[in-house]
Amino acid sequence: MGLYSVHADTKHYRSLSFDRNQSREVFGENIENQFDVNFEAKPYSKLWKSMDVSFANDGSGLSGNLIPDISEHNGRLFLSQKAYDALKNLLAQDGEFLPIRYEQGSAFLFNPLSLAENVNGLDAELSIRNEWGDIENMAFYEERVKDFSIFRSAFDNYRSAFCSDILKNAIASAGLKGVFFTSDLGNPYTLDLTNNLQNS
Repeated sequence: MGLYSVHADTKHYRSLSFDRNQSREVFGENIENQFDVNFEAKPYSKLWKSMDVSFANDGSGLSGNLIPDISEHNGRLFLSQKAYDALKNLLAQDGEFLPIRYEQGSAFLFNPLSLAENVNGLDAELSIRNEWGDIENMAFYEERVKDFSIFRSAFDNYRSAFCSDILKNAIASAGLKGVFFTSDLGNPYTLDLTNNLQNS
């Protein structure tokens, strides 16, 4: 079994954005409760009201111009209706589906609640921070996290989503576009670095 990080493919697809005013109306003024800027792996379904999100072109040139079927934002997944239909049974045991609306209709945010630490799945010897506290390496005991389709970790403050090749293959089989995977866990820049080295 291989383990991967799931990242938004912002080279080709637009980035997910939230309505800040609506977020404050739903979650209050405290920034720690704001879903879109809080990485904490906690449930939101009891407070949730269907929210509006957008893949608008912000004109920054920092992302692509396509609207994804699936995307990643702060360790959570955006799921179009197509992606939800394809992945709901696989994901259901590992988190909650939160209804949203976007340019193309109804969709969901999937909030992963399974944690590596809950099954002693973090390999503390191979998970390393440098002297400034930046993560240099992340590793998990594959046998301990094998029952998760997707999970997060306190080691990187829940900023990344991790999965096995089962979810990776399911996304590919369903033809879902908008994310990429790297075995350099927690590092969204690996793909760019590899491409730059190959092109130099």
